[in-house]
Amino acid sequence: MELRALGPLEALAAGRPVELGAPKQRKLLTLLVSRVGRPVPVDVMLETLWGESPPPSAVTSLHAYVANLRRALEPGRAPRTPTKVLHTNDRRYLLDIGFVEVDVHAFEVRAKAGWTAWNRHQPHEALVEFEAGLALWRGEAYTEVSHSVHVAAEAARLEGLRLSVVEGRCAALLAVGAHEVAVAELEVFVRAHPLREYGCELLSLALYRAGRQADALAVLRTNQRRLGEELGIDPRPALQHLEREILRHAPALDWRPPRADPIVPARGGGEVAPQVRAPTPARSGPTAGEEHFVGREAALRQLATVSAAAAAGRGRVVAVSGEPGIGKTGLLRRFAELTEGVPVLWGVCPSHVATPPLWPWRQVLGMAGVHAPGRPVPEAVSEVIHGDTGHPPDGTDPDATTLRRFDAIVHYLTGVSRTAPLVIVLDHLHQADPGSLRLLAHLAESVRTSRLLVAVSYRSDRATPLAETRAALARAEMTRVELSGLNVAETRALAGAMLRREVSGAAADELRLRTGGNPFYLRELIKILDCEGRPSPARAAPLPPPVREVVLLRVGQLGPTAVELLSVASTVGLTFAIDVVAEACSIEIGEALKVVDTVVAAGLIEEEPQRLGWYSFTHALTAEVLFQTMGRLRRVHLLRRVRAADPHRPRW
Repeated sequence: MELRALGPLEALAAGRPVELGAPKQRKLLTLLVSRVGRPVPVDVMLETLWGESPPPSAVTSLHAYVANLRRALEPGRAPRTPTKVLHTNDRRYLLDIGFVEVDVHAFEVRAKAGWTAWNRHQPHEALVEFEAGLALWRGEAYTEVSHSVHVAAEAARLEGLRLSVVEGRCAALLAVGAHEVAVAELEVFVRAHPLREYGCELLSLALYRAGRQADALAVLRTNQRRLGEELGIDPRPALQHLEREILRHAPALDWRPPRADPIVPARGGGEVAPQVRAPTPARSGPTAGEEHFVGREAALRQLATVSAAAAAGRGRVVAVSGEPGIGKTGLLRRFAELTEGVPVLWGVCPSHVATPPLWPWRQVLGMAGVHAPGRPVPEAVSEVIHGDTGHPPDGTDPDATTLRRFDAIVHYLTGVSRTAPLVIVLDHLHQADPGSLRLLAHLAESVRTSRLLVAVSYRSDRATPLAETRAALARAEMTRVELSGLNVAETRALAGAMLRREVSGAAADELRLRTGGNPFYLRELIKILDCEGRPSPARAAPLPPPVREVVLLRVGQLGPTAVELLSVASTVGLTFAIDVVAEACSIEIGEALKVVDTVVAAGLIEEEPQRLGWYSFTHALTAEVLFQTMGRLRRVHLLRRVRAADPHRPRW
């Protein structure tokens, strides 16, 4: 169920609109969405729907609204069966976050990703994230109840975040050289929000770079006068400094060419020439939140080898796979940093928000033009960049239209690579739409005779839906890079870099034993150690919340039988016999073995090579999360069942 609250409330089930009923019923659901995952007391509901003096029939009406919403949100639920989406408990109602997707959360994820990219000096990636986040807005957040005392603060918070993302998008436009576009949007923004000083600063800089120095100074002085007259304060130092820099035509304000920002093809094949961003300060090391990169020498050598072959005219496809958090994206980013002189066109397939068809290719094609400014952009390519990939006109064969579009894209990209070798990266391929996968397979047929290196990454536990695509890539002599966990030496190097002190070999061994060398798990655990200042890493550190969430999500995706098996196994220890666990779960051994095969394929457990029927958790953290998630009484109950199945097995 998808719920959209960034504007008038909308609900979609399997992509189809859901009728939400009367206005008060819509208000009730909007209130629940504003607190999704948290219980809402009945008193709060009554006050939101009827004010301070609800009528005597209010509680009865509320129950009716809840019943109607349950039918709307779970249309397939059988009568008198437990509800999954909207729960009741002690005069409180809770909208279960595990069964709904809310656009508010998707926007927050996009905003965070945009600012992360901005802080890493990746303005084009930041621009993509900011625009995708802003596209989710259709009006005021929680429109139906935005003025309620119980929702107003959250609505105001989201509006503040939206305004900061608008400013971030305009800053990214300036960074990629779109000064005139930024001027037009910032003028509207500053008129609507005249006291937001960062917007004023951006508008002044945009006007200066657009050759309008007098207008830039007028914006700053108008802002200074307004702050003095209305608030009795002076502008912040950054605005005062900018005014002085504009007056003396400081070179630091001038733009400089970005490393790989795109020419944006206009409709009809024309081009908008790129301008550039202001210089960014040099960095001596990773910034706050930036990942340290260690190890992966063998994988980087493989990538360097295929890159050299592609540059020599023998194009290649390389696939990087592994479990979640193993460092696939980090490896490709590191490779891109080391690929001097070869442009890297990056396309990302996000999981947290629905994307239009061919989304990763829109990103790749949008960046391709800058590397061949003299090459005309075919109309079919321009259509993809601008998102015009809808249904073909009536009477037109859709398959033929798709084939012509794909041929045009392949011809364009291989043609650009004749000028200079290109690297195309498609990250998180397992989340790509079917059209993007078909286009990748189509391009793979022409890669070997080009100067293209096409690098894709995907989760090994999500590889089955990619079987047809992987077969097409294999015919193009695909190089496979399967990532495993970091070894003890690499773990020690990562911990030392993050903790900024020497880490002993024993401590590194503890870290690796607990995490299996998974870089994501390692980083989160090391952050906990850094915050707590523990002299001895790993053993007694609490579970990092992000790790807990990732593990529970991975396990939950395997189905209830797998969850039960793994939960029981976590009470046994890091290694377990499947017959004992199956008996403790009251599951027939044949069914248990089928489920175990699925769990092994997901990378959560692995078969013990020396003992038939024995398995071990890939990461100790997985067993810890499952064990600690259970209540104490359930643990005792499961331990009794395990001991009854195997009385000689000690408890972990």
